[in-house]
Amino acid sequence: MENQQNGFLKDDTLSFAEETGKDKTSSAPLKNFKLLIVDDENEIHVMTKLVLNDYQYLDYGLEFISAYSGKEAKEILRVNDDIACCLLDVVMETKDAGLEVARFIREEVNNSKIRIVLRTGQPGKAPENDIILNYDINDYKEKTELTTQKLFTTITTALRSFIHLVELEEKNKEIKSKNIRLNEEIARRIVAESNLTKYNRSLERMIESKTQRLKEALSSLEATEKQLFVSQKAAIISDLSAVSFKALDASNTMIDNNLKKMNLYRQQMTFLLEKYNTLEAIITLHQGTKQDLEQAARENLDTISAYKKEMDLETVLEKYPKIIEDSMNGIQQISQAIDDVRMFVSINDEDWKPTDINHILTNLVNHHPFEDRKIDIQFDLQDLPVMPLPQKKLEKAIHAVIDNALIAVDSQSIISVSSQYDAPQILLTVSDIGAGIAQEELPHVFTPYYSGWAVTRKGLGLSFAKSVFLSCGGDIQITSKVGEGSTVTLCLPVQPIE
Repeated sequence: MENQQNGFLKDDTLSFAEETGKDKTSSAPLKNFKLLIVDDENEIHVMTKLVLNDYQYLDYGLEFISAYSGKEAKEILRVNDDIACCLLDVVMETKDAGLEVARFIREEVNNSKIRIVLRTGQPGKAPENDIILNYDINDYKEKTELTTQKLFTTITTALRSFIHLVELEEKNKEIKSKNIRLNEEIARRIVAESNLTKYNRSLERMIESKTQRLKEALSSLEATEKQLFVSQKAAIISDLSAVSFKALDASNTMIDNNLKKMNLYRQQMTFLLEKYNTLEAIITLHQGTKQDLEQAARENLDTISAYKKEMDLETVLEKYPKIIEDSMNGIQQISQAIDDVRMFVSINDEDWKPTDINHILTNLVNHHPFEDRKIDIQFDLQDLPVMPLPQKKLEKAIHAVIDNALIAVDSQSIISVSSQYDAPQILLTVSDIGAGIAQEELPHVFTPYYSGWAVTRKGLGLSFAKSVFLSCGGDIQITSKVGEGSTVTLCLPVQPIE
């Protein structure tokens, strides 16, 4: 057993109380075990103290407390709840005074730790079996058999049991304290869990509300994106229409003016031809004298010469072919404008079908005259998913982008074409080491017929390409630096094949 037991310390100095006659003794430190001797015979007290005076257990001694009657013992027990052992006589002021003290200890002061050793000099008046069965005592001894050794053994056994009970009580107190703290903690956790449940419900409602608002916002965003796509496409078509209608108006005005001039020239030429016909008739049909013929011919030639001078025949003959050429160009411009508008309007007319974009890129590059100009084409094509697209329109759009790169570079230059799948979209890039585009021109490169940069299809290449990619849900972006070249990035969202 350890040298420290419930407050009994090995290093504590022990001192024993001196006897003061029949009064209860003890001025010993509280660290000693308290031994209550209850007997109406003083010799028993003296003998017991004499025998146990040098008693040591776990390096602790005994503190003796004496009571000479059952009544006195009860008074002592009321104020001392830390007595370890009680040597209790049965017959004192009454024949069962000791038994009454035993009952008092267990039932009235409820002391279950004190060890009760019943000593009797008249065993016939207190039979052992009856006492053990009816009273909560721990040992039963006859005074005649309680020798020094047996008294030592009895006290040691009692103290050992007392220590165990004290330890058990302390453990019970500790367990009870822990149970109280545990119950408090459980109560706090129940409250916390209840609050957490309420908070979780509130959080769930808040998340549901935010989720609903997010869905509404996404729906609104999708609608806005669709409107933006329509607006972008409409803007391009509007720009195209504005430019085309302007071209139509200019061509119409030019053709109208040319037709008026041509009509005037026709009238003048007709009048001149009539004069020549008249002269021919005079020469052919004249039947008069030679002098009359010459006179008539001279007069007619004078009229023709004057009219030639008046109409400026040389200028008419010089301008007439140019007027006809301009008129033909005007007619071609009108036709081209109509074709351009028709091409943009019909972007969505083509059916979509599974398309391999890498195949389109390689075909376009292979059919371009790069080798004639000694232009090096560098490919970096990654695996792309096949997806539904308007194949012919997409091919024309990519063709327009490559054409612009081809126009922007000199011979013996480099054009790089790459593709990659960066979920959820496909990215295509066409880069050239060419003249580049000034920053102030970049915002206008998709404007129809813009002449500030090299473009294809007479000014509609990139505008058409932009419209095609917008109609597919994608877009085109251009980065460029003057003297270093340009990079056109085309993106397409990946769509499942139905």
